[in-house]
Amino acid sequence: MMEKILKKVFRYDHFRAGQQPIIEAVLAGQDTVAILPTGGGKSVCYQLPSYLQPDGLTLILSPLLSLIEDQVMQIKSRGERAVAKLTSLETREQKEHILHHLDRLRYLYLSPEQLAVPQIKRRLAEVKINLFVVDEAHCISQWGHEFRTDYAKLGHVRQQLGNPPCLALTATATHQVEQDIIEGLALRQPTRIRHSVNRPEIQLIVKQTEQADKDLVLEEQLKMVERPCVIYTTTRKEAERIAKLVTNAVYYHAGLEAEDRQLIQQQFLHDEIDCLVCTSAFGMGVNKANVRTVIHYTMPATIEAYMQEIGRAGRDGQPSTAILLYAPGDQRLQQFLVEKQYAPSLWIDQVAQGRVQNESFEIIERRFGLNADDPAYRLLKTQLMDGKTRAEIIDWQENRKKIRLRELMQMINYIQNTLCRRSFILNHFGEDPIIQDRCCDNCGTLTLVGPTSHVEQDQLNWRRRLEEVFFSSHHSV
Repeated sequence: MMEKILKKVFRYDHFRAGQQPIIEAVLAGQDTVAILPTGGGKSVCYQLPSYLQPDGLTLILSPLLSLIEDQVMQIKSRGERAVAKLTSLETREQKEHILHHLDRLRYLYLSPEQLAVPQIKRRLAEVKINLFVVDEAHCISQWGHEFRTDYAKLGHVRQQLGNPPCLALTATATHQVEQDIIEGLALRQPTRIRHSVNRPEIQLIVKQTEQADKDLVLEEQLKMVERPCVIYTTTRKEAERIAKLVTNAVYYHAGLEAEDRQLIQQQFLHDEIDCLVCTSAFGMGVNKANVRTVIHYTMPATIEAYMQEIGRAGRDGQPSTAILLYAPGDQRLQQFLVEKQYAPSLWIDQVAQGRVQNESFEIIERRFGLNADDPAYRLLKTQLMDGKTRAEIIDWQENRKKIRLRELMQMINYIQNTLCRRSFILNHFGEDPIIQDRCCDNCGTLTLVGPTSHVEQDQLNWRRRLEEVFFSSHHSV
């Protein structure tokens, strides 16, 4: 029966490796952790079971608006209409309409932050949830501790919703991250399905250079690789600067208006743009099968993040390339960002003292000029609300900093490693080394085919296209 639905609904002839056992575990009502490589077809693993279950909702938690929009669009494109999303883009009236008609839905997508909204949580507690899906589940470990604390609360929220069976999906997870996922979601004797993180179609290259020469090296590398291409940067400012340097490139980050982001993403997906320069978080939303090259202009903070990001390439299984540019001192930006994730001692003293004096957080924020939206302050506020003392917060922060800096050192070790890069990564994830063609620059088995492009030179630029879409006097057809 599963094969019939796979063919009829999803138009696939065969399951990919790992999909069938995951679906079988879900249908058996088992909590499941599934680690499949990027491009391994994770969405089928939670979308297909809904056609074999009685009436009920599949609830999908996803970290980014771009990921949610892409998934909803793909589901609707196959003719399924019983899908909705709750995001920052929906109006209050739209959200109320969706919540009032949950019984008509097969799938509901939302972020952990939306799930934390009391009205949404109360309404979901009133309906039958067949499956509680956490996509990109590594974020529980990567972000849940500090950056987006609602990830750390998903296990408790799941209990409030009646403990529906849970499916946690990710492309990369060490055994420690896997354990973080299990504990964070309070999974009960979960089925664990793990496939190799190796992406044999992606060759791995590190180019070490001086900071002053990095733009020139980027330019030279772009002459040697195929497009479509994704270039990762750490900051929005850097993304905008590089996009101006690269022919046919646009930048894509959280500072853009939602309409701009949607249009850029659609143009990239439809080969109207062949180079996207983006920050790491927004790169997660790039679900494009034929990306041939991923370039890191700035180094990621962890090997896990690196594998997630290079996984944007070669999702169609065709030969692809990942290039990381490194200049001495690049790690200092990541070290600075680690420090920025935690409240300084002065904040801890000010806020903790104010709470002892029974002052509200709002009064404390006004008195000391604290930004309520600052992630480091939000984390501090959450910890104080959870009853942690000043000493406990400082001890926890110091321990987390040590972990983050140790992860950063592992990334530097990868860059400076002189042996097989693929084996280094596989060893990091507890896997045995392999030997393959088109491996890495250290193995010397690279293949670079030249700057093939899929974009016609007379394509409209994205901002002019935006003006046409939203402000043209012509009727849409």
